[in-house]
Amino acid sequence: MRISPAAVADRVQVNIPFPFLLQSLGDRFLQNGLHPEIGLDAGSLCRFPPASFRRVARRFRQAGRRLTLHAPFQDMAPGALDDEVLAATRRRFRLACRWLTEFRPAALVCHLGYEARHYRHDLDAWLNRAAATFREVAHRAAAVGALVALENVFEQGDENMLFREVIARAGAPNLKVCLDVGHLLAFGDGDYAGWLAALWDHIALLHLHDNDGSHDAHAALGTGRVPVPFILEFLASRLSRQPLITLEPHQEGSLEPSLNYLASLWPWD
Repeated sequence: MRISPAAVADRVQVNIPFPFLLQSLGDRFLQNGLHPEIGLDAGSLCRFPPASFRRVARRFRQAGRRLTLHAPFQDMAPGALDDEVLAATRRRFRLACRWLTEFRPAALVCHLGYEARHYRHDLDAWLNRAAATFREVAHRAAAVGALVALENVFEQGDENMLFREVIARAGAPNLKVCLDVGHLLAFGDGDYAGWLAALWDHIALLHLHDNDGSHDAHAALGTGRVPVPFILEFLASRLSRQPLITLEPHQEGSLEPSLNYLASLWPWD
Protein backbone atom coordinates (compact mmCIF):
# COMPACT_ATOMS: atom_id res chain seq x y z
CA MET A 1 0.00 0.00 0.00
CA ARG A 2 1.22 3.52 -0.77
CA ILE A 3 -0.04 6.50 1.22
CA SER A 4 0.74 10.20 1.40
CA PRO A 5 3.55 11.60 3.56
CA ALA A 6 0.88 13.45 5.57
CA ALA A 7 -0.89 10.16 6.23
CA VAL A 8 2.39 8.60 7.35
CA ALA A 9 2.98 11.52 9.73
CA ASP A 10 -0.36 10.77 11.35
CA ARG A 11 0.63 7.15 11.92
CA VAL A 12 4.10 7.59 13.41
CA GLN A 13 5.79 9.27 16.35
CA VAL A 14 8.66 11.74 16.06
CA ASN A 15 11.24 11.85 18.82
CA ILE A 16 11.82 15.09 20.69
CA PRO A 17 13.67 15.80 23.96
CA PHE A 18 11.39 17.28 26.59
CA PRO A 19 13.18 20.67 26.87
CA PHE A 20 12.60 21.36 23.16
CA LEU A 21 8.83 21.17 23.71
CA LEU A 22 9.11 24.16 26.03
CA GLN A 23 10.57 26.14 23.13
CA SER A 24 9.34 26.82 19.61
CA LEU A 25 9.50 23.17 18.60
CA GLY A 26 6.51 22.47 20.82
CA ASP A 27 4.44 24.88 18.76
CA ARG A 28 5.80 23.44 15.51
CA PHE A 29 4.87 19.90 16.54
CA LEU A 30 1.32 21.02 17.31
CA GLN A 31 0.97 23.13 14.16
CA ASN A 32 2.19 20.28 11.95
CA GLY A 33 0.06 17.62 13.59
CA LEU A 34 3.01 15.54 14.77
CA HIS A 35 2.78 12.87 17.46
CA PRO A 36 5.81 13.10 19.76
CA GLU A 37 7.91 10.51 21.48
CA ILE A 38 9.08 12.65 24.38
CA GLY A 39 12.51 12.04 25.83
CA LEU A 40 12.42 12.32 29.63
CA ASP A 41 16.13 12.63 30.32
CA ALA A 42 17.38 12.65 33.90
CA GLY A 43 18.41 16.30 33.71
CA SER A 44 14.94 17.41 32.70
CA LEU A 45 13.25 15.28 35.34
CA CYS A 46 15.36 16.96 38.02
CA ARG A 47 15.53 20.49 36.61
CA PHE A 48 12.03 21.39 35.46
CA PRO A 49 9.18 21.99 37.89
CA PRO A 50 6.10 19.75 37.84
CA ALA A 51 4.07 22.53 36.22
CA SER A 52 6.24 22.31 33.08
CA PHE A 53 5.46 18.62 32.58
CA ARG A 54 1.78 19.13 33.28
CA ARG A 55 1.61 22.02 30.80
CA VAL A 56 3.22 20.04 27.98
CA ALA A 57 1.09 16.97 28.67
CA ARG A 58 -2.08 19.04 28.75
CA ARG A 59 -1.30 20.83 25.46
CA PHE A 60 -0.68 17.64 23.52
CA ARG A 61 -3.51 15.65 25.06
CA GLN A 62 -6.00 18.46 24.42
CA ALA A 63 -4.82 18.52 20.81
CA GLY A 64 -5.59 14.80 20.54
CA ARG A 65 -2.01 13.75 19.92
CA ARG A 66 -0.87 10.18 20.43
CA LEU A 67 2.06 10.20 22.85
CA THR A 68 4.93 7.89 23.65
CA LEU A 69 7.68 8.51 26.20
CA HIS A 70 11.34 7.57 26.34
CA ALA A 71 12.75 6.92 29.80
CA PRO A 72 16.21 8.13 30.87
CA PHE A 73 19.04 6.01 29.49
CA GLN A 74 22.38 7.67 30.18
CA ASP A 75 24.18 5.97 33.10
CA MET A 76 21.23 3.62 33.58
CA ALA A 77 21.95 -0.02 34.50
CA PRO A 78 18.65 -1.94 34.85
CA GLY A 79 20.40 -5.20 35.76
CA ALA A 80 23.35 -3.75 37.67
CA LEU A 81 25.17 -6.16 39.95
CA ASP A 82 26.09 -3.30 42.28
CA ASP A 83 23.15 -2.78 44.64
CA GLU A 84 23.66 0.98 44.88
CA VAL A 85 23.84 1.44 41.11
CA LEU A 86 20.75 -0.71 40.69
CA ALA A 87 18.88 1.32 43.31
CA ALA A 88 19.81 4.59 41.59
CA THR A 89 18.62 3.25 38.23
CA ARG A 90 15.29 2.17 39.68
CA ARG A 91 14.81 5.57 41.31
CA ARG A 92 15.27 7.22 37.92
CA PHE A 93 12.69 4.93 36.33
CA ARG A 94 10.24 5.73 39.14
CA LEU A 95 10.81 9.44 38.58
CA ALA A 96 9.94 9.03 34.90
CA CYS A 97 6.92 6.86 35.72
CA ARG A 98 5.61 9.66 37.93
CA TRP A 99 4.45 11.38 34.73
CA LEU A 100 2.63 8.45 33.18
CA THR A 101 -0.72 9.57 34.55
CA GLU A 102 -0.27 13.06 33.06
CA PHE A 103 0.94 12.04 29.59
CA ARG A 104 -1.08 8.81 29.25
CA PRO A 105 1.36 7.43 26.65
CA ALA A 106 0.79 4.45 24.42
CA ALA A 107 4.26 3.22 25.37
CA LEU A 108 7.29 3.95 27.51
CA VAL A 109 10.61 3.04 25.87
CA CYS A 110 13.49 1.82 28.06
CA HIS A 111 16.94 0.64 27.02
CA LEU A 112 17.57 -3.00 27.95
CA GLY A 113 21.06 -1.95 29.00
CA TYR A 114 22.95 -5.21 28.50
CA GLU A 115 26.67 -5.07 27.68
CA ALA A 116 28.50 -8.38 27.46
CA ARG A 117 31.81 -6.89 28.58
CA HIS A 118 30.27 -6.17 31.99
CA TYR A 119 27.77 -8.95 32.55
CA ARG A 120 28.55 -12.10 30.54
CA HIS A 121 30.16 -13.85 33.52
CA ASP A 122 27.17 -13.14 35.79
CA LEU A 123 24.43 -13.40 33.20
CA ASP A 124 21.81 -15.14 35.33
CA ALA A 125 22.12 -12.55 38.10
CA TRP A 126 21.89 -9.76 35.53
CA LEU A 127 18.78 -11.31 33.98
CA ASN A 128 17.02 -11.64 37.34
CA ARG A 129 17.81 -8.06 38.31
CA ALA A 130 16.85 -6.61 34.95
CA ALA A 131 13.60 -8.62 34.98
CA ALA A 132 12.74 -7.28 38.43
CA THR A 133 13.47 -3.71 37.32
CA PHE A 134 11.28 -3.92 34.25
CA ARG A 135 8.55 -5.85 36.08
CA GLU A 136 8.12 -2.82 38.33
CA VAL A 137 8.20 -0.36 35.41
CA ALA A 138 5.69 -2.46 33.47
CA HIS A 139 3.39 -2.63 36.50
CA ARG A 140 3.40 1.16 36.78
CA ALA A 141 2.78 1.56 33.05
CA ALA A 142 -0.05 -0.96 33.05
CA ALA A 143 -1.97 1.28 35.45
CA VAL A 144 -2.43 3.79 32.59
CA GLY A 145 -2.76 1.19 29.81
CA ALA A 146 0.76 1.74 28.47
CA LEU A 147 3.25 -0.72 27.04
CA VAL A 148 6.88 -0.81 28.09
CA ALA A 149 9.18 -1.44 25.12
CA LEU A 150 12.75 -2.61 25.67
CA GLU A 151 15.15 -1.07 23.15
CA ASN A 152 18.38 -2.55 21.77
CA VAL A 153 21.59 -0.51 21.73
CA PHE A 154 24.84 -2.49 22.05
CA GLU A 155 23.31 -5.98 22.03
CA GLN A 156 24.30 -8.16 19.08
CA GLY A 157 24.15 -11.71 17.76
CA ASP A 158 22.30 -14.18 19.95
CA GLU A 159 21.97 -11.52 22.63
CA ASN A 160 18.61 -10.85 20.99
CA MET A 161 17.39 -13.77 23.10
CA LEU A 162 18.06 -11.73 26.24
CA PHE A 163 14.99 -9.66 25.37
CA ARG A 164 12.82 -12.76 25.34
CA GLU A 165 14.39 -14.00 28.56
CA VAL A 166 13.91 -10.74 30.45
CA ILE A 167 10.31 -10.55 29.26
CA ALA A 168 9.68 -14.16 30.31
CA ARG A 169 11.23 -13.68 33.75
CA ALA A 170 9.40 -10.40 34.33
CA GLY A 171 6.04 -12.01 33.56
CA ALA A 172 4.41 -8.70 32.59
CA PRO A 173 2.00 -8.92 29.63
CA ASN A 174 2.65 -5.30 28.63
CA LEU A 175 6.44 -5.72 28.44
CA LYS A 176 7.50 -5.78 24.77
CA VAL A 177 10.42 -4.97 22.44
CA CYS A 178 11.40 -1.75 20.69
CA LEU A 179 13.61 -2.68 17.75
CA ASP A 180 15.96 0.21 16.97
CA VAL A 181 17.01 -0.52 13.40
CA GLY A 182 19.77 2.10 13.34
CA HIS A 183 21.43 0.79 16.49
CA LEU A 184 21.47 -2.72 15.08
CA LEU A 185 23.68 -1.55 12.22
CA ALA A 186 25.79 1.07 14.01
CA PHE A 187 26.44 -0.87 17.24
CA GLY A 188 25.24 -4.41 16.59
CA ASP A 189 25.89 -7.00 13.93
CA GLY A 190 23.36 -5.84 11.33
CA ASP A 191 21.69 -9.26 11.28
CA TYR A 192 18.19 -7.98 10.59
CA ALA A 193 16.84 -11.34 9.43
CA GLY A 194 18.10 -13.04 12.59
CA TRP A 195 16.79 -10.40 14.97
CA LEU A 196 13.40 -10.19 13.29
CA ALA A 197 13.03 -13.97 13.26
CA ALA A 198 13.93 -14.12 16.96
CA LEU A 199 11.79 -11.24 18.20
CA TRP A 200 9.03 -10.37 15.72
CA ASP A 201 6.23 -11.62 17.97
CA HIS A 202 7.43 -9.35 20.80
CA ILE A 203 8.04 -6.22 18.71
CA ALA A 204 5.53 -3.50 19.60
CA LEU A 205 7.56 -0.47 18.54
CA LEU A 206 10.17 0.45 15.92
CA HIS A 207 12.75 3.22 16.08
CA LEU A 208 13.53 4.20 12.50
CA HIS A 209 16.62 6.14 11.42
CA ASP A 210 19.50 5.47 9.04
CA ASN A 211 23.29 5.29 9.02
CA ASP A 212 26.15 3.79 7.00
CA GLY A 213 27.29 1.43 9.74
CA SER A 214 30.22 3.55 10.90
CA HIS A 215 28.36 5.45 13.62
CA ASP A 216 24.88 6.20 14.96
CA ALA A 217 24.15 9.08 12.58
CA HIS A 218 20.34 9.18 12.99
CA ALA A 219 20.15 10.22 9.36
CA ALA A 220 17.09 10.46 7.11
CA LEU A 221 15.61 7.15 6.01
CA GLY A 222 16.88 5.97 2.65
CA THR A 223 20.25 7.71 2.94
CA GLY A 224 22.18 4.87 4.59
CA ARG A 225 22.35 1.08 4.67
CA VAL A 226 19.49 0.15 7.01
CA PRO A 227 17.18 -2.18 5.01
CA VAL A 228 13.93 -0.46 5.92
CA PRO A 229 11.84 -2.07 3.13
CA PHE A 230 12.86 -5.58 4.26
CA ILE A 231 12.11 -4.77 7.92
CA LEU A 232 8.67 -3.35 7.23
CA GLU A 233 7.66 -6.10 4.81
CA PHE A 234 8.82 -8.78 7.26
CA LEU A 235 6.73 -7.35 10.07
CA ALA A 236 3.71 -6.54 7.89
CA SER A 237 3.60 -10.17 6.75
CA ARG A 238 3.48 -11.43 10.35
CA LEU A 239 1.85 -8.81 12.59
CA SER A 240 -1.88 -8.32 12.36
CA ARG A 241 -1.53 -4.58 12.99
CA GLN A 242 1.09 -1.90 12.53
CA PRO A 243 3.43 -1.56 15.50
CA LEU A 244 4.09 1.84 16.96
CA ILE A 245 6.77 3.56 14.89
CA THR A 246 9.01 6.42 15.96
CA LEU A 247 11.12 8.42 13.52
CA GLU A 248 14.35 9.63 15.08
CA PRO A 249 15.77 12.37 12.83
CA HIS A 250 18.65 14.24 14.42
CA GLN A 251 19.39 16.73 11.63
CA GLU A 252 17.39 19.75 10.56
CA GLY A 253 15.49 18.88 7.41
CA SER A 254 15.66 15.08 7.74
CA LEU A 255 12.06 14.51 8.84
CA GLU A 256 10.37 15.35 5.53
CA PRO A 257 12.61 13.04 3.46
CA SER A 258 11.95 10.24 5.96
CA LEU A 259 8.19 10.71 5.67
CA ASN A 260 8.43 10.74 1.87
CA TYR A 261 10.53 7.59 1.93
CA LEU A 262 8.10 5.75 4.22
CA ALA A 263 5.14 6.84 2.11
CA SER A 264 6.72 5.19 -0.94
CA LEU A 265 6.90 1.75 0.67
CA TRP A 266 4.26 1.76 3.44
CA PRO A 267 3.03 -1.85 3.77
CA TRP A 268 0.01 -1.55 6.07
CA ASP A 269 -3.64 -0.79 5.33
